[in-house]
Amino acid sequence: MTPNFRIKRRVVLSDQVANQLRISIRSGKLTPGKRLIEAELANDMEVSRSAIREAIRYLEKEGLVTTVPFKGTFVTKLSEKDLEEIYLLRPELEQLAIRLLVKNLNDEKIRDLELVVEEMKRVANNPNSVSQFIEADLHFHRKICELSNNSRLLQAWLNLSFQLSAFIGTEDQLYGNEAPAQVFERHYVVFESIKKGNADLAVRQMKKLIEFGYKNAVKHYIKTIQNA
Repeated sequence: MTPNFRIKRRVVLSDQVANQLRISIRSGKLTPGKRLIEAELANDMEVSRSAIREAIRYLEKEGLVTTVPFKGTFVTKLSEKDLEEIYLLRPELEQLAIRLLVKNLNDEKIRDLELVVEEMKRVANNPNSVSQFIEADLHFHRKICELSNNSRLLQAWLNLSFQLSAFIGTEDQLYGNEAPAQVFERHYVVFESIKKGNADLAVRQMKKLIEFGYKNAVKHYIKTIQNA
């Protein structure tokens, strides 16, 4: 019994460490290009270096950190090409997710998505909650992928989302000149189309949403480079 318990505990610990590192990257505490030193992280988090090492392996698979031979491990810096690749794949994944969701739509799934939409609306009406709205925004897209009931589609989307959310952080430039309430309306029409079972319309609206996000992400990237 003891060996199994130890293996389980080690996995859980490394998961917790990986999650804390994700949060630090997404919040901007660990900035792009920042070197991650195992000994320092282990000391700060009061865990073993092996737990840090395993957590870093998780983050490497997600694209959040990059290990350079003989130099170390660094928080990944996204390039404009990286953004282009992410936004090339995102609409394909989310359009497929919508079609799978609508194909097997039921009252329970509609209610699950509706709860996310209601929370998004609540946050959108709070003018001091841009970072919360970004989280609610991503939650909306993630929920659609979850409700598609395709685990590989969801994992592919999560990998893209981890990288994108780390790049976005809590920047209010994400939505350009539009207020969260306006952006919410763009999402609400997608929800309404899904609710009515109109996959084609929902797909077209989602494509416009993601194109809008891509344009603003590129503007944010250029601004970040210019201010570096």
